[in-house]
Formats: sequence, structure tokens, C-alpha cells
Amino acid sequence: MEKKQQDVIEKNELDSNNMTQTIYGSIIASTITRIVLYPFDTIKVNKQVSIIKNNLNSANSNITNHTSCSKNILSTRQRPFLFSFISRFGFKGLYNGFIFSSLTTIPATSFYFCCYEYLKSLKFNKKINEENKNNWESSRISNFLNYCFLAIFSEAISCTIFVPIDTIKERLQAQKYLGLKEYTNSYQLIKNFIHNEGISRLYRGYTSTCLTYGLFCGSFFFLQNTGTDLMKTLKIEESDFNKFSLNLASSFISGIITSPLEIVRIRLQLQEKDKTSFYYKNSFDGIKTLWREGQGGFLNLFKGNLYRCFLVCLSMSMNVTLIDMYKNFASTK
Repeated sequence: MEKKQQDVIEKNELDSNNMTQTIYGSIIASTITRIVLYPFDTIKVNKQVSIIKNNLNSANSNITNHTSCSKNILSTRQRPFLFSFISRFGFKGLYNGFIFSSLTTIPATSFYFCCYEYLKSLKFNKKINEENKNNWESSRISNFLNYCFLAIFSEAISCTIFVPIDTIKERLQAQKYLGLKEYTNSYQLIKNFIHNEGISRLYRGYTSTCLTYGLFCGSFFFLQNTGTDLMKTLKIEESDFNKFSLNLASSFISGIITSPLEIVRIRLQLQEKDKTSFYYKNSFDGIKTLWREGQGGFLNLFKGNLYRCFLVCLSMSMNVTLIDMYKNFASTK
């Protein structure tokens, strides 16, 4: 009995230490990734809300406020989007909304990883660490569903903070490109949103965000776990470089899988009736409309995927790798 109580105490101490290390590690990791990768985030957002020429020609004629924006969009078709954006808005434009994003996204990212670690330590998640050797395929499917459930549940909690932040950040990043009313600071934008549409405006796209990032993170952690098992089987050294490479591959695949949901999520958060050339009722309507946009068809679902995969892959890989490195460093002290 005493041994059992001692084991429980030791487990609680380990969980507490792990949570503390996750907090510090995620703050350090998210700070570094935010500074380095923010310009690519700006490009990704603007690329994903861009409308191709054919779609603009068929747009409703009552979108009068979007005329100047249309010229901006069409001009970017002449050369790579990144260079067109910099040419028109300058390097400074790459960091629109950076201060607000840094002060809010870093704590939100840390909050997500803490939620994930906490939920992973609960009893309902013990199935993830169990192996069904008699039915490998069934076990993998079960693990994938468990990871997705865990990630979506973590997102549902952290998105109470993250979605309003993301809504404001993306609006500041894309307002020039979309030809919308420009705000010089986040306070005025938040005030205007709440005054005109209420607090719910800040939470537009909440369900879509939970689904998008829940599936992304669920796929990522499942692939990462599977890859780690494979590395052990093949006796591949678990160095920081090999772990980073595994994280990069896992996040790249997860990014491709969830790309359509990501584009619709961003547009849902940015859309304004009679002001933007896109307006969706929900995620399903968004995907259907996106598919029919111009003549891109299926490829429209992966608009800006190069920028997204570059950003999301590096961001997730850097975050997870740096957190693990910090945990290893803290454990050896």
C-alpha cells in the first residue's frame, strides 16, 4: 500500500516537473519562432485570401469597395507573390500586427502545449500509450483517433484565447491587400469589432479553427509517434537533428492534409459582407465555393500551400524540437 502511494507521489512530481518545463520551453520556443517566421505568416495569410482574375470578373457588382483591392490582387499574378507583396507594401508590411501578435500569440501557444500535456497525462488518454500487438492496424487507427480527439479538445480550450488573437492579427495583416478599412493599432480594431458586431465577431471561425488545428496537431503527433517507433525499430540515433527532421516531415504531411480547412478558416475570420470578394456561411460552404473559384478547381484547395507548409512546418517543428531540447536541458541540471 505504501509503495503504491509512493508511486503516485512520484508520478505527480514528474507530471508537475513536466508541466513546468513545458511552460518555460514553449515560451522560449514560441518567442523564437514568432520573430523568425512572422513575415512568412503575413505572406501566407494574404496569399490565401487572394482571388484569381476569373473569380473577380464574376464577383457580385455590389462589391464596390473592393475595386482598388482587385487591382492589387491582379498585379500579383505577374510575378511570385512574395516579391509582389514586398514591392507594393515594403518589408515593413511583412510585420503588420507583429507587436500585438507577439504579446498575445506567445502566451496562447504556451497555453495550448500545456493543455495538450495536461490532457495527455489524464487517464482517458492512456490508450495512446498502449500497444495492441495482436492487431497492429486497429491499434494505429485507434491511436490516430485518440491523438485527434486530444488535439481538438486542447484546441477547444486554448482557442478561447487564440481565436480572438488570430482574428485581430490576420485582419491587421491582410487589411491593405483586401482594400478594407485600415487600422493602425489593435485597440481601435477590437473596439470597432465589438461596437459593430459584438464580442461574437472576435470568435468568428471558432469551430473551423478547432477543426483545422485539431486535425493538424492530431495528425502531427500521431505521425511523430509512429516515426519515433520506427526510428527505434531501425536503431536510428534519436539526435536533435533527426528529431527535427521527423517533426518537419510529420508537420509537412499534416499541413497538406488540412490545407483546405486552413484557407476557409482564414477567409471566414476576415470576410466582410459586400466588402470582400468571398463570403461563406460555414466551412463546408467555403470549401465548395473555393473549389468553384475561377478555373483552379481542386488546386484552389491548396492555394498558398507552399507558404503555409513552409511556415507551419517550420513553426511546429521548431516549437516541438526546442521544447524537447529545453526539457532535456532542464532534466540534466
